[in-house]
Amino acid sequence: METLFTLGNGYLGVRGSLESPLAISQADLFIAGIYDRKSPVLPYSELEFLTPDSDEHPFGELASFPFPFQLLLKLDGNPLTLFDRENYDHSSILDMKKGLSFDRSVYRFSHGGEPVVLTTMRCCSAIDRHLLMHDIEINAGNRQGLLEISTSMHDPHLALNHPHLNQLPSPEVPAEVLLFETKSSGLKACLAAKVTQDGEELNTANWTTRLVPGKSVRVRRYISAFTTLDTPHDSKLTPHEMASAHLSSQSWSDFDGKLLEHEREWARRYERADIKFEGSPSLTQAQRFNIYHLLIAADHDPRTSIAARTLSGRAYGGHIFWDAEIFLLPFFLHTFPEIARTLLMYRYHTLPGARKRAHRLGYRGACYAWESTVTGEDVTPKTIVLRSMHEEIPIFTGTQQVHITADIAFALWRYWEATGDDEFMRGYGCEIFVETARFWVTRCQLEADRLFHIVKVVGPDEYHHNVTDNAFTNWMARHNLRKAIETVQWMRDRFPRDWRELTHRLNFEDHELAEWKDLEERLFLPQPNQDGLIEQFRGFFSLRDVQIEKKSRFKAPVKRLLNWDEVNQTKVIKQADTLMLFFLFPDLFPEEIIRANFEYYEAVCDHGSSLSPPVHAMVAARLGLTEIADQYYRQSLELDLMNLMQNTALGIHAACMGGAWQALMFGYLGVRFQQNPDPDLRIDPAGLPKGVRSISFNLRYRERVYSKEDVA
Repeated sequence: METLFTLGNGYLGVRGSLESPLAISQADLFIAGIYDRKSPVLPYSELEFLTPDSDEHPFGELASFPFPFQLLLKLDGNPLTLFDRENYDHSSILDMKKGLSFDRSVYRFSHGGEPVVLTTMRCCSAIDRHLLMHDIEINAGNRQGLLEISTSMHDPHLALNHPHLNQLPSPEVPAEVLLFETKSSGLKACLAAKVTQDGEELNTANWTTRLVPGKSVRVRRYISAFTTLDTPHDSKLTPHEMASAHLSSQSWSDFDGKLLEHEREWARRYERADIKFEGSPSLTQAQRFNIYHLLIAADHDPRTSIAARTLSGRAYGGHIFWDAEIFLLPFFLHTFPEIARTLLMYRYHTLPGARKRAHRLGYRGACYAWESTVTGEDVTPKTIVLRSMHEEIPIFTGTQQVHITADIAFALWRYWEATGDDEFMRGYGCEIFVETARFWVTRCQLEADRLFHIVKVVGPDEYHHNVTDNAFTNWMARHNLRKAIETVQWMRDRFPRDWRELTHRLNFEDHELAEWKDLEERLFLPQPNQDGLIEQFRGFFSLRDVQIEKKSRFKAPVKRLLNWDEVNQTKVIKQADTLMLFFLFPDLFPEEIIRANFEYYEAVCDHGSSLSPPVHAMVAARLGLTEIADQYYRQSLELDLMNLMQNTALGIHAACMGGAWQALMFGYLGVRFQQNPDPDLRIDPAGLPKGVRSISFNLRYRERVYSKEDVA
């Protein structure tokens, strides 16, 4: 529930904990871009998974901060707490439409009398990324007594709950200010708050007031957050100085107005992104829940991107994967293209880290990290330790899951097609294409058949490592090379001066383009066999058959990883792999080929990754396999709402949400984009989810907004 009720604005993410958090709570505040050295006591992707301590990466794990909405109440010295279940009632509401959360707690007393009713509202401002707002009302009916109130953000168990932080001495102004410094990365952060009771500003976060029968106590708070990353380049301002100034500028008379502006901004967002299913309120609500979480994950800072579990939980240490480009970017591209641009600018800013990684692996150009943070260097753990068994398991993705490089190039091209943003491609995208193409030239290997092959890789299916010619990787690398060639030719013809400057800066030589063309023509591309099947990688069809039981699907892959060497010799796969080709290139192969591969690979997939159901939903929808498509689509939409993988506590599965959106748009509705003769959008529906009569939506493409009526 703490994950589901997360509030955020892309810069701040606050988990939906109770205002008086339980001992087992993960009552965290996350700030985008604030990373520190990996803590060995925190779980990785599952509670069962730990990673060994490593001093390689001072920016290896997202740091968590104390819960900003903490509230402790005592009446006549007795804590108002939920531990007395008979005398306590509580409800929480997440208002997805307004981006607000509301809590209502009723405290009853064994000796009788009217209950104390506490109602609160929390806001993570969509207008001001540094601002949190907290509204508290305490109604005691006819009860009187001495009420102690604490809104302090201080965590007495800081070392246990937030192991990345050192707390620094706090200055006296404002009334409550907490200063922190991350232990290894040395980043500073400030949380500052001011509070008013019944219109009178207080000079403390802990005070006492007397309850008056028939009168409520009204408390309001502004909370401000700033970090080292917010310091302007030409300024020596500290996070404390910025937070203090920001807090001072917040007027109590503007509190309601700021809330109204925040709600209007959310209304504007839904005007762009909302989807309504006529005939199925449950699908509409689930889709809006997903849209809400996608929107609170996105910032406009090109130094950061959207982590696998966003700012809603600790899983994967806040690392950025291919999720951002392949599963999330299309949603933003066709609703908020400016955010899609920001996601790609993160890849440009981390290009030096990608170059460093390619060099360390022994190649030229740029090889993007499988898991990265603010530097772009690879922070994928080399091993995982199973907490209960103390057994260490090797992880191969950090060195072998190189398809991410081509995935990013794919997203660049898709962005350019959808926006026509020549300035982006001229200033940033072309450089990425050059460096990624250089990588593939040195990564591919010429064999006796006079063709180039890609060896020792991991495809999307992470159960198999050291494989050769993974179909998805090879096809994506070819696409990367082909679009790099087209981009360079466009740049050279349209902007010769810029191209000369770029070639000088990158030491680009003319023969390189010829190498790209040769590789693109002679790169081995796995083709359908006599049964129409594309082999996932060389030798896959010769592996041992395994019968997958239904009950073993949609589970965290603990057992598979424990037996990693044995699983590597079987046909069981973790997630859609070959099917990813049809997910990204739905018109690349004829329907009979897609159908044959879907039937074959769906049967051997255990869906140990949340990325798998939406891919299966989209492909099944295009094939007209309505019942199967609906099953996977529902699982995609409700994966977190129903906690289907039993790990939502560690954060939202954002990629699954983005994939579900794509399954609807590009699967069920068959949305396609064309460039010739003019850029336009067309629709070829394959059917609608069960119970749905029609779907209302908006899509953006080339500065035009398409609604249901435009594509009906």
